[in-house]
Amino acid sequence: MISEIPLPFSVPGPFGPVHSISSFALLLFLSFVAGAILAPRELQRRGLDPAVSEWVIVLGVFGTFIGAKIGYVFEIWDDIWVVTDSVSDTIMHLWLYREGMGVKVPGAVGLWETLFSRGGLVFYGGLLASVIFIYVYLRMRRLDVLRYADVFFMSLALGYGIGRMGCLVSGDGCYGYASSVNIPLLTMVYGSGSAMPSAGVRVWNTPLIEAILSWALFAWMMLVGRFRDYRPGFFAALFLIWDGLSRFAVEFLRINDAAIPVLPHPQIAGTALLHHNDWPSNPEAYYFENWHWYGFTQSQIVGFVLFLSGLLWMLYGRLYKSTNKEARNLT
Repeated sequence: MISEIPLPFSVPGPFGPVHSISSFALLLFLSFVAGAILAPRELQRRGLDPAVSEWVIVLGVFGTFIGAKIGYVFEIWDDIWVVTDSVSDTIMHLWLYREGMGVKVPGAVGLWETLFSRGGLVFYGGLLASVIFIYVYLRMRRLDVLRYADVFFMSLALGYGIGRMGCLVSGDGCYGYASSVNIPLLTMVYGSGSAMPSAGVRVWNTPLIEAILSWALFAWMMLVGRFRDYRPGFFAALFLIWDGLSRFAVEFLRINDAAIPVLPHPQIAGTALLHHNDWPSNPEAYYFENWHWYGFTQSQIVGFVLFLSGLLWMLYGRLYKSTNKEARNLT
């Protein structure tokens, strides 16, 4: 695993010069490049305006980063909003100090350092913001939102898998807890080059699992689905169904705190284990060996909502209806 790639020169950053680029950022960039290559070609094949994809990619980039950062703020809000003296004192520290309440309370983090840090991205926050930005743009252009959305969600299925590979290559801690079985590639040890090594413990390789699932959906869309005359919105609804269900399932293997606890919290010697984002250093082997799923996570709740929304949309709109004829070959 390679978490950071050194640069031959330094780049100015909001909190000082940057001397390296994260492998995750590089793969995330490539995911947008893949979408920028695929989308205009598929739009043209369907008789739509390929130039629309240029603005959509730009809006997708901004939406992804803005929404993903805001989503991460909500995810760790309890570590940001820490009240010791008064609400006004907390607000002042969050506004004036990069470290926020961290200047007074060990373990607390600042709003600004969270928003401008190189890590900390929540996919569903980025997805929601991107969808809103792109929807508004398509409506302003008076374009057929659903027909264009089908193409862009196909590109998203490809790009999401590439982005998840960034989590794998960087070893940023998005993987799972200890696996009791040895399945090549699907379980692995994240070594010392990782942003967060797994301390020699073989863990569930959830980034790769999610990437495979996303690419499987993309492969079906690309090789089969796009040549069938489904109603507009079918690919968008299918993505919501597939991605929501996939994330809901994979979360059973990931290390994430429960929003709705069902089982006892993971612990060692009677002490509850903190999420690794709150761990004072890289976790030891016992951390991964003693963690387990103990309740429905925030991502599972969002994933279920996406799955249910996509399913109801699919059924209510009868988007699955097909003439059983191959779509016209516009290539």
